[in-house]
Amino acid sequence: MSVTVRSETTPERRAPRWMWIALVVSLALNLLVAGVVVSAAWHLRHAGGVDGFGFRGRLTGFLKSLPPARSDELRAVLNRAQPEIRPLWREAWQERREAARLFAAEPFDREAFAAAHARVLDTEMKARKAHLRLITELAEELTADERQALLKWWGRRWRAGRESADAGRDRPRER
Repeated sequence: MSVTVRSETTPERRAPRWMWIALVVSLALNLLVAGVVVSAAWHLRHAGGVDGFGFRGRLTGFLKSLPPARSDELRAVLNRAQPEIRPLWREAWQERREAARLFAAEPFDREAFAAAHARVLDTEMKARKAHLRLITELAEELTADERQALLKWWGRRWRAGRESADAGRDRPRER
């Protein structure tokens, strides 16, 4: 008769199922965060960095359509205006945040909110006037053909922005 001998081995240790699930969820969240960071960096890079936003960024988009030498000449006009314009928009942003804080405060202080809102409008007006001076200076540097091209370029951007805004609106339901 044969005797069956059992070998005593230590049982294999495995991580619990919940630990594997937590590992996969953690990995997915890390990849999601990395994707958001990379996407934001890519958009900033291809929008011209911080200057890609706002008025200057939109104009640099037009300047990219011009020959490089001409684009560099006109970009100098924008660079000269930046030290005046950028702090005004930052100040307007801070004023807007303060107005929003006062708007949400309880109890609501009508006079404080109205004064804060007036400061927002005053600061934005200063920034818009600085932009007007920039556009005037830029227009003096542009040729007639370049001014026409800029108008067409603005028109295309305006229409594209308008169409995307219209697409986001709720449309009336058909009955």
